[in-house]
Amino acid sequence: MKLYKVILSGGQYAMLEKMLCSERAGQLAKNQYINGYELFYDMFDDVCAPVTDGWSTYEIVLKESSKKLDLLRFITRVVFPEDEDYFIKQIGNVFQCEKDFEFQIDLNF
Repeated sequence: MKLYKVILSGGQYAMLEKMLCSERAGQLAKNQYINGYELFYDMFDDVCAPVTDGWSTYEIVLKESSKKLDLLRFITRVVFPEDEDYFIKQIGNVFQCEKDFEFQIDLNF
């Protein structure tokens, strides 16, 4: 399994923590490795939640989620340096991601 490391600023770290399910937010707080598929799934799900919950549209969500999308691109670039929009392009489709990698996320003070 491949391990990717990402260093985030305090703001990025806080945003990511809010985007993750409680179990993975706990892993993040304990500086444990996080399964790559689960990390990106949580981020993707958080961005798409207003649409799938039925109270918004993709067009509105994409406009209102620019900071979340920038964070998603930033982290995606580590895994797919040739295509930072790899996951962004999946919005509106079924989420797909390789499952055999992990992330270690560090906070840059």
